[in-house]
Amino acid sequence: MHKILIVFIFAAFFSAPVFSQIKFSDETKKYIEYNDSINVFKNALLIDGKGNDTKPHQTIIISNGKIIWIGDDTKASIPKGAKTIDLNGKTLMPGLVMLHEHMYISAPSMETRQFFMHQLPLTFPRLYLAAGATTIRTAGNIEPYADLNLKKDIETGKVPGPSIEATAPYMDGNQSPFQQLNKLDKPENAINFVNYWADQGFTSFKGYMFLDKLTLKAAIDAVHKRKLKITAHLCSVTYREAAEMGIDQLEHGFLASTDFVTDKKENQCPPNADEIFAKLNVQSDSVRSFLKFLIDKKTIITSTLAVFEGFTTTQPAPSAELLSYFSPDSRDFYLNLFARLKSAKAPSDYDKAFANNAKMEKMFYEMGGLLTVGTDPTGNGGTIAGFGNWRAIELLVEADGFTPLEAIKIATQNGSIALGFDKTIGTIEIGKSADLLIIDGDPSKNISDLRKVQFVFKNGVGYNSKKLFESVKGKVGFN
Repeated sequence: MHKILIVFIFAAFFSAPVFSQIKFSDETKKYIEYNDSINVFKNALLIDGKGNDTKPHQTIIISNGKIIWIGDDTKASIPKGAKTIDLNGKTLMPGLVMLHEHMYISAPSMETRQFFMHQLPLTFPRLYLAAGATTIRTAGNIEPYADLNLKKDIETGKVPGPSIEATAPYMDGNQSPFQQLNKLDKPENAINFVNYWADQGFTSFKGYMFLDKLTLKAAIDAVHKRKLKITAHLCSVTYREAAEMGIDQLEHGFLASTDFVTDKKENQCPPNADEIFAKLNVQSDSVRSFLKFLIDKKTIITSTLAVFEGFTTTQPAPSAELLSYFSPDSRDFYLNLFARLKSAKAPSDYDKAFANNAKMEKMFYEMGGLLTVGTDPTGNGGTIAGFGNWRAIELLVEADGFTPLEAIKIATQNGSIALGFDKTIGTIEIGKSADLLIIDGDPSKNISDLRKVQFVFKNGVGYNSKKLFESVKGKVGFN
């Protein structure tokens, strides 16, 4: 009876030559390999995104962009004429759900030593999608209308890219040195800010380093009144203070925490937080109590190891492949800073802080906290979309000590839970969106096999990863 029902479902959908109602532009069509109403993947090594062991010889059937059947190859009923893709043992896993992404790159001024960001509306959306990120949260922007218009262009098929959960412009305080950010100096300004940008279409918000307690609390309450979510990169306010206010999420693992600075002044960002964090005994009762407090408050933590690795003396040298994607000026800036950091003779306080953060992320997860992962393509200029996604997930294994399957769960299911999208994306289950990656390897054994992604399916439409990558070579930094 079950097989008969499945065949009936197939028949109902099979009359349409393609499932997608989106009218893709000619440019987007260049990268689409599959756009059929029904696709059947057979002989797949299945990673479901929930942390379960892999399953070989699996068939997954998608119809009209949704997963409608999963099971052993021998039990599958394949409809006549359906598009069948024999994976020959390749991995099929959920698309990545990455929660600290941006559409800009670091562009500091070496003359004035000020920090600027440069929007990359062409290269970054393609790199995210090519690497397997089917859903991203932008976690702050410096060109709000550019982000909103990009989101719309992707949704309408005009340009290729991931599904975007758009975060409003940063909310920072008067002490902020960043010229491109809005500086909010009192609670009523935060409330007006939230309501304005929510009306424009942004669905998440982000507090920044120099926001004071009263203004952050007003922002949190205003966001929640709109039934939206808010995260923060803190410094002037501690994690404990923000969690007490009811903030949904905190960024950068624990490297942005100033909770352990004993002489910290209220509403001020201490200059020695990294040094103190480097000397922290992460196995102490105070640290465990701190983590338990955050977990009890249901505060989500986003790991962003890739961007912080770029300031350690132990970071690996960039590959020739990575460098081939940079424009000349962006590449030179990155390589100059990389050489200065690598010239250090001994481990720095930052190296020790990085290691402590990795230990605390693992402790937080094992104690029951919800850990997610993101890229943050800023920092030393070498962490970019796509490649940075992969490195952030690899470091969950290399630095934090997670198993590959745990790291994949953090980068898929956990991200979807944090966004409130876990009913539709994040795992391979019947009824969910067909956001899937085909990988010529087994990342459950070697996490770096994530770099072998061949096709990225978003809502059942299959994009050629290699073609997307090739389209932006030498352009990161230009646009």
